[in-house]
Amino acid sequence: MGNTIAVLGSGINNIYPKENLKLANDIIENGGCIISEYPNDAEVKMSNFPKRNRIISAISEGILVIEAKYRSGSTITANLGFKQGKKVFCLPSNIDSKLGVGTNKLIQKGAKLVINVEDIFSELGIKKLREDIVQKWKYEEKNVPKEYKEIYKAIGNSPTDINTICYKTNIPIQEVSQKLTMLEIKEYIRVLPGDMFVKV
Repeated sequence: MGNTIAVLGSGINNIYPKENLKLANDIIENGGCIISEYPNDAEVKMSNFPKRNRIISAISEGILVIEAKYRSGSTITANLGFKQGKKVFCLPSNIDSKLGVGTNKLIQKGAKLVINVEDIFSELGIKKLREDIVQKWKYEEKNVPKEYKEIYKAIGNSPTDINTICYKTNIPIQEVSQKLTMLEIKEYIRVLPGDMFVKV
């Protein structure tokens, strides 16, 4: 399934936001890692976040952008990927969508237009996953813990943002965020660029 790598825009002793401290511990406990180019006690600076995106793109085999405004963290990462010679993938978007301007511009610049996971596998030279491995990724709803099932169902079968999940479930955003984190740790869902959630 792979492990999670979190790249910070601050020192590792200053997890931001502070609510993510538990998430950081969960990442480490589940075989992932937390990395930062800053001293351990370096304070949080907003200007550091765009800078750290070059590390995110550098350690990635490819960058998939689902939705992005004309200027956003996702487009910054994608453009850094271009400079680093990385594969950049984008889902095409309606020309009237503000959240699609960035992805459509990236496609104009040379990003690979993709409509399914096989397009990405082909471009990266990855053979189709064996069916038995794929089946391990297809969790049935009955296996999802009861306390997370409503949020899991709200994700549906396509990438879904947290606001849509809150609207469908009528659950406060803080509670939704916490439960999404646990669903990700338990590998029922994963997070795509642009803070979109999908079932695995």
